[in-house]
Amino acid sequence: MFYKLSALVLALIIAASAAAGCASGSTGDDETSGNGEAPSDTMTDTSAEETTEDFSSFMPSADYDGYEFRIVNGAPTEWGLDAIDSEGTTGEIFNDTVFERNARVEDRLNIKITGIQVGDVGSAVRQSVLSNTNDYDLAYTELSSCATLATGDNLVDMAKLSKLNLDMPWWDRASIDSLSVAGRTFFAENDINMHYNEATWVLFFNKSLVTEYTLESPYDLVRGNKWTMDKMREMMLAVARDADGNGEMNGPEDYFGFATHWGSYVGMLNGGGETLIVKNDDGEYVSNLTNERCMNVALKVGEIINDMNATAFPDRFKGTASPNNEWAKNTFYNGHCLFYGEVIGSFTRLREMDQDFGLIPFPKYETTQEYYTCQVLNSARAMSIPRSYSDLDRACDIIEAMAIDSHTSLLPNYLDVTITGKAMRDEDSREMLELIFQYRMYDLGDVYGWGSLSNTLQNAIKNPDAYMSTVEKTAKAVSKAAAKSVESLADAKGD
Repeated sequence: MFYKLSALVLALIIAASAAAGCASGSTGDDETSGNGEAPSDTMTDTSAEETTEDFSSFMPSADYDGYEFRIVNGAPTEWGLDAIDSEGTTGEIFNDTVFERNARVEDRLNIKITGIQVGDVGSAVRQSVLSNTNDYDLAYTELSSCATLATGDNLVDMAKLSKLNLDMPWWDRASIDSLSVAGRTFFAENDINMHYNEATWVLFFNKSLVTEYTLESPYDLVRGNKWTMDKMREMMLAVARDADGNGEMNGPEDYFGFATHWGSYVGMLNGGGETLIVKNDDGEYVSNLTNERCMNVALKVGEIINDMNATAFPDRFKGTASPNNEWAKNTFYNGHCLFYGEVIGSFTRLREMDQDFGLIPFPKYETTQEYYTCQVLNSARAMSIPRSYSDLDRACDIIEAMAIDSHTSLLPNYLDVTITGKAMRDEDSREMLELIFQYRMYDLGDVYGWGSLSNTLQNAIKNPDAYMSTVEKTAKAVSKAAAKSVESLADAKGD
């Protein structure tokens, strides 16, 4: 499911501007989203008056007698901000905002917020639930790990918790509707942790190369609903060249049209309005890769990613001085690539880049596609409540207080200062950020990994002549795995 951010969020984050939207999961059926469900009526514009709405009445107030609220989180990721606590102020805006948010909530509820880092959050949560030791009140781990925890009945069903206002804007409604299975909501995203923003797929582009090759402005293409996969490929081919004249596209002097990694297979498929998984007429989750439009989108993605002359991709280069994946990334940083497909968190690698760069969403498959699609990577960290809790009402109060405060403090500072102020170099990129965050999408096939659909997609794209036979071989396994997960989630205690 894909949803616009509330007008309040947009007003706090970025000056609203008219432009194309970002993200639909059309699967060839205009009445359904990427997960086979009808789009919610929350996909509506809100009036300007609503931007001043006061959420203070939702802020919990209680005295929890100095309770230590323990949040387990994984080790910091190299590519994305994921802090949920801080030891003190340092002058760095994001760190200080996290510290100040926690201090306000601690004072309001008379608690102590403690972040606990472990190497394997999933294992830690399972052990806590198994031993019923109540080691953690809240957990943040990758979406794919959350799915495993949920099917193993290790998490609380948040849909049952009336004190959590899941329909309010400090929760990412798309994550709730897209990731809820069998009517259960075991994990979701909210504004306490910015990692899901960091894990949103985007395209960075080199503005100097656009000017040098007199290419059309990517910004204008997005605004004019002309930013498609065909247009992207056309621009890629205009830039790609064997600059050192050795007859091979594998040297640091050569120029490429696109640099990326394996995640772009699913990211671009979603950008084309398709998902790995859909619901059939019987409400069952099935592979979408056999769908004709999905196949057409997938093959178009293959034309782009598998172009050995235009795309810098891991494992394609011989004799490079650094690991292949790093070399592919460096082609963009060093000004030798037009487009760079990565998640937003990767902007930190570009802060010192000499040439100017911009940011746009992944392209549509065709101009008739209504929206641009912004996928959240399956390694984005999501929030869950371990079933070894001691007091759910207390947990809900603390979660809501942290999320509400984050919505008006951490989120604006994250986008306006941490991203835009430090890396984005023009007002156009601010506008594109608005587009990218207007909608969210999560691909259940990527999150749950049913039947290894992501690998099936890659294998089918690499051998387009055998595309249909490749995806048909796994269709039954996908349905079987999905049905098993649905049964486990439906039967889970979740309390």
